[in-house]
Amino acid sequence: MGFSVSGSAAILFIAAFVSVGILYSAAFNGFERVQDANNARNDRVLTAKNTVVEVANTTYDSVNDTVTVNATNNGSTTLSVSQTDVLVDGEYVTDSAYVSSSVDGNSQTDLWLPGETYSVIVPTGSAPTRVKVVTGTGVTATEVV
Repeated sequence: MGFSVSGSAAILFIAAFVSVGILYSAAFNGFERVQDANNARNDRVLTAKNTVVEVANTTYDSVNDTVTVNATNNGSTTLSVSQTDVLVDGEYVTDSAYVSSSVDGNSQTDLWLPGETYSVIVPTGSAPTRVKVVTGTGVTATEVV
């Protein structure tokens, strides 16, 4: 065995070592990203399980063609008012269309803490038959008017 055989074997060994190092790094980074995604999903599922919303009552005002929705946060999760949506008869009502909204009388807050009641007045064209409140965590509560 001459130097050319030993040199080429050394080059092949170094190339194989570098290739395994690159493959290991790529596989580990991919595994780490999957683990991070699973952890984030588990956190979202736990938050959704700890979210309980109940529509306490709805009142239709035929004079102003509005419906007042009062929903209570009965879970242990703090919710965001800006991430809470209202659907009237299956149609989405934008936040800018609300006549007013407040949490326990405070219209300046974005936090809807456990035990508090979110009250929103929504314009309607006629008497609604169903109102749905959808939280940012995806938990819903429906009330038949």
